[in-house]
Amino acid sequence: MASGAMMDSFDHVGIVIKDVQATLESWQSKLGIGPWTVRDAGALKLAHASLGPVQFELLQPVEGKPSLWADFLNTHGEGLHHVSSRVADVDATAAKLEAEGGKIMIAIPGAMAYVDIGGPGSVIMELLKTPA
Repeated sequence: MASGAMMDSFDHVGIVIKDVQATLESWQSKLGIGPWTVRDAGALKLAHASLGPVQFELLQPVEGKPSLWADFLNTHGEGLHHVSSRVADVDATAAKLEAEGGKIMIAIPGAMAYVDIGGPGSVIMELLKTPA
């Protein structure tokens, strides 16, 4: 049996991009992904769309507003930022991943956490509370 954190379900993939409007138009015309919902969220402009069971989250850092997404874009360029999963206990799962060498990047206790899991094949996991 695996000793790692247990994920209840996949939620979405988060992709940091430079321009939400240009990207969603490109994806819609080239890949048929849409319709998109777009909203402003402080340091981010977000767009969401689903293709079957897969939800995409486009994250455009707002210029002049420091954030971990802006840092990611400046360091790595556009691309996969995180994979999001639902978990029963966000805090316990984040603590388990941290104990196994991960790094908690940001957290809202009981609700969500970004954890860079570290090690081979490292990825940033966004942990979201499984709905009741």
